[in-house]
Amino acid sequence: MAEKEVSERITSATHGQCVVRLEETRSDQDVPTLTAHGRFLKPFERLVQSFGIPSPWEIDPTFLVALSFILLFGFMFADIGHGLILSMFGLLVYTFSGKLKNQSGLTSYVLQNGSLLIVCGVSGIIGGVLLGEFFGYHVNLLPSKIMLPQPLGIVFPFSPIEEPMMMFKLSLLIAAIHISLGLTLNLLNKLSNRKYRAAFFEPVVWLWFYLGLMSGVFTYRLDLGAWAQSPLLLWMIILPLTLMLFGKLVIEGLDGLIFFIEAVISTVSNTISYLRILALSLVHGVMSMMILTVGGGNPAVTALGSLAIIALEGLLIFIHTTRLVWVEWFSKFYRGEGRMFKNFNITDVRAISVGHPYREST
Repeated sequence: MAEKEVSERITSATHGQCVVRLEETRSDQDVPTLTAHGRFLKPFERLVQSFGIPSPWEIDPTFLVALSFILLFGFMFADIGHGLILSMFGLLVYTFSGKLKNQSGLTSYVLQNGSLLIVCGVSGIIGGVLLGEFFGYHVNLLPSKIMLPQPLGIVFPFSPIEEPMMMFKLSLLIAAIHISLGLTLNLLNKLSNRKYRAAFFEPVVWLWFYLGLMSGVFTYRLDLGAWAQSPLLLWMIILPLTLMLFGKLVIEGLDGLIFFIEAVISTVSNTISYLRILALSLVHGVMSMMILTVGGGNPAVTALGSLAIIALEGLLIFIHTTRLVWVEWFSKFYRGEGRMFKNFNITDVRAISVGHPYREST
């Protein structure tokens, strides 16, 4: 559609005195990127572009970053009441931001991110329903318990403070889902660029190994004897790692060996990094209970304490969520080495006077 519109406008502007030729771009060409996200996704677009501009040869993760905030922020900020306040504030900001365009500084930054506040607030509500938290009180709003099958063994709702091991397993499950999504996007990037060998020996076998590793962790935990006796060790761990090692060595040589070592180490370290979901959910729960205890049930103290929790913890959890997206997730599929498209401006053209060679010679 864009090519057709450009051709029609050029033809109209030149009254048909032109020839327009369209050429297919190649992956080795430096093609600028034009993003076209709606107003609601603009804060997430800015988060992506702060890391790097997406190139035309990779998936633009803006929409998926918004979904990632629902998954990650929600369980660290799991409280129905706090989520309601944050989402309502975000809705007000989003509604009136267009009428307050001449603001600057921190006020301008807040007004530009109303949709981000809405997403964070809604995610907190979802997390609060699943974990049964409402302004620090443990409640159950689910019509019946939600039980994830074994070997996961996670039952919603549960209190992270009372059942930290349940939250530990949930954090690992979120890590497995998020990192697996990143490796799947890596595969799609490779296939779209027709890098079929690289697609198999990198994201395919990497995802194969990772799913086997996480299945073993949930099934056998740290029981080394059970690991050694399980066929999962050979077919889901050793085999994909062997294929990755020899495949990357054949394709990239020594660089392939370095990639293999980094992939194995980062797989473990990145997964462990998601345990910050456990840590911050416990902090959020403890602070909510502390406000209730100190206030002694006083509504004014509870309200002021809740606002303090929303402001301070909301900022802290936002930083950690952004880190998980940028470091642990983007490292699996996103390079961000593109450059932004800029409209052609006639003022960029400079004219110089050139003397006629025949006249100068005479």
